[in-house]
Amino acid sequence: DFFERTILCNSLVWSCAVTGRPGLTYQEALESEKKARQNLQSFPEPLIIPVLYLTSLTHRSRLHEICDDIFAYVKDRYFVEETVEVIRNNGARLQCRILEVLPPSHQNGFANGHVNSVDGETIIISDSDDSETQSCSFQNGKKKDAIDPLLFKYKVQPTKKELYESAIVKATQISRRKHLFSRDKLKLFLKQHCEPQDGVIKIKASSLSTYKIAEQDFSYFFPDDPPTFIFSPANRRRGRPPKRIRISQEDNVANKQTLASYRSKATKERDKLLKQEEMKSLAFEKAKLKREKADALEAKKKEKEDKEKKREELKKIVEEERLKKKEEKERLKVEREKEREKLREEKRKYVEYLKQWSKPREDMECDDLKELPEPTPVKTRLPPEIFGDALMVLEFLNAFGELFDLQDEFPDGVTLEVLEEALVGNDSEGPLCELLFFFLTAIFQAIAEEEEEVAKEQLTDADTKDLTEALDEDADPTKSALSAVASLAAAWPQLHQGCSLKSLDLDSCTLSEILRLHILASGADVTSANAKYRYQKRGGFDATDDACMELRLSNPSLVKKLSSTSVYDLTPGEKMKILHALCGKLLTLVSTRDFIEDYVDILRQAKQEFRELKAEQHRKEREEAAARIRKRKEEKLKEQEQKMKEKQEKLKEDEQRNSTADISIGEEEREDFDTSIESKDTEQKELDQDMVTEDEDDPGSHKRGRREPSPVTLGRRSSGRQGGVHELSAFEQLVVELVRHDDSWPFLKLVSKIQVPDYYDIIKKPIALNIIREKVNKCEYKLASEFIDDIELMFSNCFEYNPRNTSEAKAGTRLQAFFHIQAQKLGLHVTPSNVDQVSTPPAAKKSRI
Repeated sequence: DFFERTILCNSLVWSCAVTGRPGLTYQEALESEKKARQNLQSFPEPLIIPVLYLTSLTHRSRLHEICDDIFAYVKDRYFVEETVEVIRNNGARLQCRILEVLPPSHQNGFANGHVNSVDGETIIISDSDDSETQSCSFQNGKKKDAIDPLLFKYKVQPTKKELYESAIVKATQISRRKHLFSRDKLKLFLKQHCEPQDGVIKIKASSLSTYKIAEQDFSYFFPDDPPTFIFSPANRRRGRPPKRIRISQEDNVANKQTLASYRSKATKERDKLLKQEEMKSLAFEKAKLKREKADALEAKKKEKEDKEKKREELKKIVEEERLKKKEEKERLKVEREKEREKLREEKRKYVEYLKQWSKPREDMECDDLKELPEPTPVKTRLPPEIFGDALMVLEFLNAFGELFDLQDEFPDGVTLEVLEEALVGNDSEGPLCELLFFFLTAIFQAIAEEEEEVAKEQLTDADTKDLTEALDEDADPTKSALSAVASLAAAWPQLHQGCSLKSLDLDSCTLSEILRLHILASGADVTSANAKYRYQKRGGFDATDDACMELRLSNPSLVKKLSSTSVYDLTPGEKMKILHALCGKLLTLVSTRDFIEDYVDILRQAKQEFRELKAEQHRKEREEAAARIRKRKEEKLKEQEQKMKEKQEKLKEDEQRNSTADISIGEEEREDFDTSIESKDTEQKELDQDMVTEDEDDPGSHKRGRREPSPVTLGRRSSGRQGGVHELSAFEQLVVELVRHDDSWPFLKLVSKIQVPDYYDIIKKPIALNIIREKVNKCEYKLASEFIDDIELMFSNCFEYNPRNTSEAKAGTRLQAFFHIQAQKLGLHVTPSNVDQVSTPPAAKKSRI
């Protein structure tokens, strides 16, 4: 059975169910279907709905014609969400995803896929030369050429987002991957979704419902009008012509005669009726013309009368408004002057008070002196001569107790009462025993740690011997003798007890003897072996710096007394001397020095942060003051501009009503313009006064140094000529307005030589807004004409390098018009020669971008 089935499959002729290829074996048909399905799966998903929508616009009878039409339209256009390859400036190819299709700048009907067209014109795409179908390219009596697909721009995002977020590229920089969208793949796709209906290829109903083609709009896919494809000519009917009814020759002759007679009668009657209607229409038109002439004369008389009345009314209104404005201006001036006088008087008094308060004076001359409070006596059993030393020991324990684990011996801490009991009392298990335990334990542990570090350094450092010899060359014989005596005392426990001093059992009974031996052995650790360590870590510590050795030398009777008397039976002064020496011993150790240095660094850093915070606070206060003044100035300018706009609107309405009142309205506009200039001068004076008062509020600023100039203080600069203050403040204001304008982006900085290498070959005098602003800040403009010449030079450079239809040239035209308006408002007169030179941008050969 298997062999028979194999022979049957190989002998029969099969066809591919997907592509429709005939004459295949069974195996070939299976492979063809597999390859076709793989091609269908690799068809770009973002192109499915646009291709089906374009297919619905065709009217073809053959599939290959539809395929040619759609492929010719889609091959140079790219759609949203499609993955393409972008050619970078260095020639590398980068895979990106299309986020948005941007239409050409002259096409305002589309923006990001939204249609805004007025007429229903469509694009015609034709690949045939058939003259019979040329009538389809006209619609609504107009013909619109297809937009060049190379004019579109695309906003793309790299698939690797770490490069950059998005960029706008030209159509010439974009291409699809090879074999991703081909004519064969498109034809295979259309075969799956199309079928013939009444001799025309249409989309299947299932595909229409699946992708909702009827609900789609072409503007969702591409910001352009949908194309109009050529219709296939109707199929001419082949075969025999239809049968016609045979009529005899006689009947034909009779019918022709009757038709001729009827036609002659009908033409005569029609001619009569036409003549009668023409006569009536002429008479009616004559009467109508007479009536219109009479009505026109009456209307002219009424218009003259109405114009005269309106003139008189407008004159009265204008005079009343002028009087009201003058009264209002005078009232506002009086109020402002009163307010200024009040502020000046208050600030003057405040400055005088500050000066008087800051003057140095004797304490006895002060009026606010108070009596010193009575001191409260401290009740204590300590002798007065050791009270200060007791407070020193108490402060030492509070400061360094955490470092040496004081809480192990005193969980509640050491207070003045505890220290008093230790010095006055003689209990062997009292607080004195615990204090001495704490000090000796801390000293022994710290000395053991230092010895370990010294041993490690001696092993790792081979040059120690040279350094120790250099440090011990000038050794004092007295110090050497003291160290030798201390070394003998330190060796005594090893000889007689069999262990070192720090290894002996420390309790209330052995405490006095161990304390005495420790005082005697103080200075024994100062040897040539640890000379480098003492020099680097302990600040050149030697035997005479040891507090216990100093106690032994200054009070030998105390050490001798300890050999026969317990430490508990000593006097409070002797106990305090021992505690004072132990504190000094701890302060010379490396761990204590490191602890102190760490806290000194923390304190230094805190002081630095405090100074920075204080400086930042002063800077913010200055910025807030400048911002308040700037905001006040902007609000006043906005109010004036709003008033000017309202007045202009009213005047335009009056002009429309009565064109003969132009003279009076022009006078009012000129007066308003003069008043606006006066108001701006008064505002500038107010601004200067505010800045002066702010300087008075900070009388110590001249001592701290020169303050940074605020943006508002530019109004006080003078160019050295008459009217320099007004002109320079106007320059600053104009530059700020130009920088804030939406069309200032091509002029903010100079063009980069790397991005546009040929720019400086064409433009010999480059300039930008940042350079003009620096000149204004440095007071380099002595005349208004110099400032205006630089602005106009900037615009002329733009028009010389960029063609007229570029976005840079259009932005320059709009910004130049804005500059002329603002300059006139601020009283800066632009010379006509400058305007004529740059008003019409010339056609250039190259574009900056």
